[in-house]
Amino acid sequence: MTRLKSFRGLLLAGAACLVAVPAAAQTAQQSRGSTLVEEIIVTATKREESVREISGSVSAVSGAQLEALGAQSYADYIARTPGVVFNEFQPGTSHVVIRGVATSSGNVQGQGTTGYYINEVPLTEPGWTIVIPDIDAFDVDHVEILRGPQGSLFGSASMGGAVNYVANKADASGYDAEVEGTLSQTKNADLGGGLKGMINIPIIEDTLAVRAVGTYRNDPGYLDNVGIGEDGSSDITISGGRLSVVWTPSDATELSWMSLYQKTEADDAPYRNPAIGDLARSTALAEPNDTDVTLHSLRLDQDFGFATLTALAAYQEKSQDFLFDYTPWRSAYNADLGLNLTSPLYIESGGESEGKSLEVRLASNGEGRFEWLFGGMYYESDKFLYEQIGAAGAAAAFDASPLYGPGSGAVISPDGEIFNAYFTDLKAKETALFGEASFNFTPELKLMVGGRLFKTEIDSVSTRVGFSTYPGAPVVEATVDEQDGFSPKVSLTYAPNDDFMVYGLYSEGFRFGTPNMQGLSSYPVPSGSESDSLKNYEVGVRSNLLNDALLLDATAFYIDWSDIQLRLLTPDNYNYAANGGAAKIKGLEVSASYSPTPQLDLQSTVTWMEARLDEPLFILWYGTAPEGSRLPGSADWSVSNTLSYRFETAYDPTLILSHRYLSSGISDLNSAVPGITPNTQGDYNLIDLRLRANFGQTTVTLFGSNLGDERGVTRTLPEANGLSQGLVRPRTFGITLNWAL
Repeated sequence: MTRLKSFRGLLLAGAACLVAVPAAAQTAQQSRGSTLVEEIIVTATKREESVREISGSVSAVSGAQLEALGAQSYADYIARTPGVVFNEFQPGTSHVVIRGVATSSGNVQGQGTTGYYINEVPLTEPGWTIVIPDIDAFDVDHVEILRGPQGSLFGSASMGGAVNYVANKADASGYDAEVEGTLSQTKNADLGGGLKGMINIPIIEDTLAVRAVGTYRNDPGYLDNVGIGEDGSSDITISGGRLSVVWTPSDATELSWMSLYQKTEADDAPYRNPAIGDLARSTALAEPNDTDVTLHSLRLDQDFGFATLTALAAYQEKSQDFLFDYTPWRSAYNADLGLNLTSPLYIESGGESEGKSLEVRLASNGEGRFEWLFGGMYYESDKFLYEQIGAAGAAAAFDASPLYGPGSGAVISPDGEIFNAYFTDLKAKETALFGEASFNFTPELKLMVGGRLFKTEIDSVSTRVGFSTYPGAPVVEATVDEQDGFSPKVSLTYAPNDDFMVYGLYSEGFRFGTPNMQGLSSYPVPSGSESDSLKNYEVGVRSNLLNDALLLDATAFYIDWSDIQLRLLTPDNYNYAANGGAAKIKGLEVSASYSPTPQLDLQSTVTWMEARLDEPLFILWYGTAPEGSRLPGSADWSVSNTLSYRFETAYDPTLILSHRYLSSGISDLNSAVPGITPNTQGDYNLIDLRLRANFGQTTVTLFGSNLGDERGVTRTLPEANGLSQGLVRPRTFGITLNWAL
């Protein structure tokens, strides 16, 4: 039945679609008055270029398109890009998987495989990820999604690809302001909504300007936690702001400052326990989750005529704090430790990171036969991670235990609740020299060669304290991991005219290794993992047909991934990092945009992909995942369709109908082991509808999302209280009012 449902969804999607990519268009189409189709200038090659002129798989979504789609977070727009799956779960831990390059739909033991950037500032630090920066999409210039490894220009972590959020800058040419308010109603939830605003003030005309943005959004919980007796327990509040200051003392010089802050507060974990009910979960206590992202950056762009110098310095802070209910394991702890705990058992987990980065590069100007770019970067990260277990009244329980009573030397926290803890301090550095050079043999044929010479270093100090080290003192261990290498990139492009381009591309990616803490397990574990080896081969075609009314693109890719960094588990239940196994990923991304009339736009994307293990992979405790097993966090098929129609009548009403389909997948490698019940995700269709009209400076939009009220599973994870599933938000209706100066 599941296969039939998947086939039916794919057939429906295929029949509706013409195949394609958001934001892949030219100025000729922009002049048609399109809402969803326009030319976008991106910085995917570290220089400003039209997205359709890049020899690589780059998509972009403009601020106008995000507004038209009602997008607020990754869940609303990122999965419309070909080759991309968004594994939504907890705030700050919802991962973007590009081209299937992942070993889990969630956090891994070390650095992730997708690079996240805000205005080119790297935010994917080494080690266990602290906060995926899903910044509110209000007043954004555009978001770039780069598919395939980006190691040559963007550095570590971007093995599968990269996401670059580009915020609007202050504009000294004139005043600007915008206010937006939304009210929404989700099934099984209270009334939700948000308020956002922007003001742009020129201080000195055409020279100095300030732009300030503030956002607040409340997404009421739609899951009832029967364990604590609270309906709609998982309320999520996202608030933040942004400040931009731009000074242009001359046409050749621009100095820009940006500060950004976003805070996310979740009152309870937003995933269900399917055994409890359709929209229900059960824990002995609430599982809150708080995240913070702070970023400050200073950028200089200096035009010397023959070339432009760019210097970008940034400072960032991220933090995340979880609480997990661990009560189902209370009886085991009581038995093993001689305790009599009666209150809920919990785990506190999270950490904070501080990052500093500096990049300086020089890029040639003009469009001569020879173009070049070279630069250097330095990045350092200081991270603290913690995980600790506790329960109210733990101190009294330990005092009454014959093993841990008075005089035993047992370590108990001052608040009397935490009785075992792990702490890790990570200090990491990445230094690199990078560059690209291209030569036009003829006006039609261009060769580009580039690469990145890099060195990474990570120092780790881990501490164990509590019952796991009793009766001895806390155990402290230090490890060091250093690596260096070269990440190349080569492309050949043939463009006989402005309406057709074909390219071939080879690129590689890399990431930090991950040291292991020794002595936790009674089983031997390696000293740590090293960077994987990932090689990407692709051929792409871009074409403009029917006098630019139809844009049709296709990309075929093949990825060879070996020495994969893995998060494994010892038989006595300790995580560790290792290298092992290999995978092959092959796929086809097809996209099209068709505007047969000035009123009608049709866009579609279709991705077929097979991400599979290329050799058996032994997973301790679970067994062996055989050759041919699929990689987690990806899907074989993904489809996106969007129809926009502008009525030629008063108030310019526009109807936008969109559809997305994602085929089934798995959430972890353990699910690939025969005999293990797989943790599945995907296999759903989503349909959204929006109708907006303009009343002078005010735009009113009525919307409905997930009209079919699908229970689309975005990630499945076994937790202490049973199977837990992240879901797409249930059917939601609402209204948005936007006023712009």
